[in-house]
Amino acid sequence: MKIDDIKGVGPKIKEIFKEKGIVDIPSLLYTIPSSYLEFRLTGFSYTSDFNAEAILIDEVSIRKLQNKTKVSFSVMINNLKFEVVSFNTMYLKKILSIGSEVVLCGRYSNEYRAIIASKVFLKEDYKEGIVPEYRIEGISDLHMQKIMMEAINYYEPREMTISENYFHKYGFDTGRSLILSIHHPESTEEANKAIEALKYYELLSFCLKMALIRKNLSSLRKTPKKYDIKAVKDFISLSIHFDFTEDQKNAVNEIFKYLQSEVPLNMLLQGDTGSGKTIVSIVAAYAVYTAGYQSLLMVPTETLAYQHYKTFSSYLSMFGVNVSLLTASASGKERNKILNDLNNGDCDIVIGTHSLLSDEVKFKKLGFIICDEQHKFGVEQRKVIREKSENPDVLYMTATPIPRTLALTAFKDMNILTIRSMPKGRKKIITKIYDYKNYLKVLDFVKSEIEDHHQAYFVAPSIEDNEELSLNGVLKIKNDLEKYYSQFKIGLLHGRLSEDEKEKVLMSFLNHEIDILVSTSVIEVGIDAKAATVMVVIDADRFGLSQLHQLRGRVGRSEDSGYCFLMVKSVEKPEKLSILEETQDGFLISEQDLKDRGPGDFLGVSQSGLLKFRFADLEKDKDILQNAVKDADEIIQNDEKTVSFYQNHLYSDNFD
Repeated sequence: MKIDDIKGVGPKIKEIFKEKGIVDIPSLLYTIPSSYLEFRLTGFSYTSDFNAEAILIDEVSIRKLQNKTKVSFSVMINNLKFEVVSFNTMYLKKILSIGSEVVLCGRYSNEYRAIIASKVFLKEDYKEGIVPEYRIEGISDLHMQKIMMEAINYYEPREMTISENYFHKYGFDTGRSLILSIHHPESTEEANKAIEALKYYELLSFCLKMALIRKNLSSLRKTPKKYDIKAVKDFISLSIHFDFTEDQKNAVNEIFKYLQSEVPLNMLLQGDTGSGKTIVSIVAAYAVYTAGYQSLLMVPTETLAYQHYKTFSSYLSMFGVNVSLLTASASGKERNKILNDLNNGDCDIVIGTHSLLSDEVKFKKLGFIICDEQHKFGVEQRKVIREKSENPDVLYMTATPIPRTLALTAFKDMNILTIRSMPKGRKKIITKIYDYKNYLKVLDFVKSEIEDHHQAYFVAPSIEDNEELSLNGVLKIKNDLEKYYSQFKIGLLHGRLSEDEKEKVLMSFLNHEIDILVSTSVIEVGIDAKAATVMVVIDADRFGLSQLHQLRGRVGRSEDSGYCFLMVKSVEKPEKLSILEETQDGFLISEQDLKDRGPGDFLGVSQSGLLKFRFADLEKDKDILQNAVKDADEIIQNDEKTVSFYQNHLYSDNFD
């Protein structure tokens, strides 16, 4: 049965449904109410909320206000006349007429000397009990309730993929009973239990997929890479002129253990910006080179790709390692040469963006894949990465520490290794939140730092000013700074520049030909300017906590102190930003960021096949998640039928 066969679903409503992703009866019935109201006739009261019967005695009038509409009419309640005011309920004009028997839900207002009605029902449409609110623009809740009850009559639940025993042990209903509890509950407790059941089903399905992906990967086998340990030790002693931290040593040893193993490496290396993840990956790539294999390093931006290319080349070129940079900016002739070098084995390490996943990029003997900040891609992309070679070793790196909740879900298919300690000599970055009354004070401090042969960043959330959101754009900021700092050289970096223009600006800054770099958040990761000591973030409350933590990680990358000034409009410090003044611990910050923004925004992009939860909230539903993780592992061990189903649906949304 099609959705427009349901009584009450005409062309207009069908189009509204389509925009909401409601295309059939299951997707309609799994559209859960935004809230529930409980209606009981209590009779009129001057002092508290009430539900009362009334008779309309005056015509409905509508008045337009600045941001809403005001609906007014008069009623009789217990032979007393009352004025009624209801806001943003223009539909009442169509359904009410003199003599209508109605039920009002509201409160008497001494200020208006009238009843302020939150709900107005025709008496024949009113029903006591729990009433769902859907709040879908263009469809009244009453109409949605009628559509849902029609849809339930045509609903034919599919056979459960997962044993119902897992639901029953938590007291969850399934099938038609579950749907009725969502859209026609007897109590709010019943409704909440039903929604909890949906969250459990969704999280359990996801955890099953991730556990199966991990199991599949752990069953893969590869030829152990017999690297030259003496050559690796010589490389470290001759080219790395600092001592590794214990965490770095542990990371290198753990990676080497997998390189020598038949089990492919599948690891996420996480650590704060500046903790030394890149040098770990360079050592690992050199070991792979001595074993006769090629490596691939994939990063999210061309700017970061170029930065890594310079870093890898500076360490490895003198040891005979051929490092190439392959980006969309590469000319046809240059690109063809690199592709040929990869194919015939003349290129040992290639660095680029996700364009490296193109089918035309082929390797002679790819054995090691490094993905920097590629946690922003979902499990489908990880699958594509691995298909570039037969069971390669894969190392993911991130400077955004992954909260434990995400580690249990989105990253359960890999081992997680953490670098917590910072290299010697790194000083704490002094972070302060200021309102714009202190802007001149900040500018003067920046001036003193530049006069002391240092550099500064000014970062804003947008390219141009946005009057509606009261945002400052980098174009205007640069113009204003040029007037204030006429003696300094100021550069501009943002997403509208071509890659060549970005590279030119970036290199000028890295070579200290520019004193101040005004930029959008494109410099969030990867920029390693040793002389940069000051980060000024304009409209800082528009950024996520982890993003701000990454931005301030662009300064203080030498023995000189680093400073980060977060500029906001309000005199009162935004509460969410205060944690940045209190701690440098990226793990604490990421946990708070996940609470504030949710997983999708925390990760920074729309995920393909990852974390598109319709019901669950990873932060709020931790207890349900823990049960789902435990039950998924049990199902993997004991339920071949369910395992077979999910094996065939690993990269699809099969929730119905």
